[in-house]
Amino acid sequence: MKKTLSLFLLLSLFVGLTSGCSFFLKDNSGKGKAAKILLTYYRFGDDAEVIKPLLDSYESAHPGTTIQLVTKFPNYQVYEDTLINEIAEGNGPDLFSVPNTWIYKHQKKIEPMPDTMGTVDQYRQNFVATADRDLVRPDSRYPGLLKIFGIPLFVDTLAVYYNKLQYEDRIPNSGRPATLWNNFVADGIALAKTGTESGFEVSGTALGRVDNISHGLDVFYNLVLQYGGSFYNQQGTDAALKTLMVKKDDQQIYPFSQALNFFAGFARSDSPNYVWNAASASPFDSQELLAFSRSQVSSVFGYSDAYQRIISLSGSSVKQGMKTIGAKDIGIAPLPQFQDPSVSTSKRDALAHYMFETVSRNSKYQKQAWELLLFLGNKKNQEYYNSKTHKPTSRRDLLEVQSKDPIYGVFAQQVGFASSLPLYDEVRVNEIISRMIQAVSDGSSVPKDAVESADAQIGVLLPKTGFVGPGPHLLPQVKK
Repeated sequence: MKKTLSLFLLLSLFVGLTSGCSFFLKDNSGKGKAAKILLTYYRFGDDAEVIKPLLDSYESAHPGTTIQLVTKFPNYQVYEDTLINEIAEGNGPDLFSVPNTWIYKHQKKIEPMPDTMGTVDQYRQNFVATADRDLVRPDSRYPGLLKIFGIPLFVDTLAVYYNKLQYEDRIPNSGRPATLWNNFVADGIALAKTGTESGFEVSGTALGRVDNISHGLDVFYNLVLQYGGSFYNQQGTDAALKTLMVKKDDQQIYPFSQALNFFAGFARSDSPNYVWNAASASPFDSQELLAFSRSQVSSVFGYSDAYQRIISLSGSSVKQGMKTIGAKDIGIAPLPQFQDPSVSTSKRDALAHYMFETVSRNSKYQKQAWELLLFLGNKKNQEYYNSKTHKPTSRRDLLEVQSKDPIYGVFAQQVGFASSLPLYDEVRVNEIISRMIQAVSDGSSVPKDAVESADAQIGVLLPKTGFVGPGPHLLPQVKK
């Protein structure tokens, strides 16, 4: 009897201690009998093999819980349409991952994290600022409260991949990409080698188009962000591409037109910045990354995954008997800025690119689904995720270590000043902006007319009531 009572008290103490732990600080995985639970999880972007070991670990620690992982979606449009249709019908997954820009359109499809699992302050202490601005938000279903809408496993940004040999040969005074755009432009001109039918034996950099540059659109969005631009007015009720004016270097400028004129200039033969064209890379396959792997362009812009892609492309070209860039000759440098960060009082800007994991409003197991996401987002599991993907962490307590990585450190270093650019209905906005850029790059339109056309098309996509943009959001002050 005494042994039975002692065992009961011991088990009670163990359950009490584990249930009181913060999910932000450590895993709360109780081992005991539980009702059978099936959690369906839709993910897009990573191979299933990346996340599956973590899900297996969670299942082992939570008897009775089974996680059904679904990752086979051909593209973002199919993925979004599948989620929208299934959730609208009252079905869909318990958990899903979505791009950070989708929060503005799909917030009502999400059930935010229960307050009992962690506070907003804890979230802000553990996750980087852009996650706070995007995913800690007000919600009409919970008046007077801020709610947490997702857990990101990474926050990526664009950086410059460059050919060390070509930079040493043509720009020996630095041997690496400039940190300011004006100097980066001059470097591109110095690096370019003409003499072929396409115009360039070696292109200075891959910029100015979106049809044969895999992240050309994202580079353009970075420029909009750095110029101080925004797609919408403050209320989120109308497009502001043609109307927004900001003060920059004591001059009033229109950020969208300025960014478009600057970006397209790299691919226009009538521009002094001309270093790239339609023939510099195929609009199919691996586009500018293939050209870079074959030393046909001196620098390209890419996220953290581009390094392994370039290595793979180089290996394939070697098998074809072609000369390629070696791994030791691939350098990675920070995204250029318009103002010198060493002397300017303005913050640096880089476009945040990430997926966040969240829970469907239709899930019958919302608490258990959030428990799984908090498990995935803890320090140990984000360390594992980074070791498999090399994507920079979303956790503050891992940034310092990752910033020292000799290859991928640049991406972790940029996380602190990364920001999202709100895009309502991202897939369609991307289509509109792509057409706008191509029209200017090809010379069929001037920036002013192209921006006005895009402004009109994007404006009709918005809800009449507007939408809530990124924060930081604060709790309303209670009047005394």
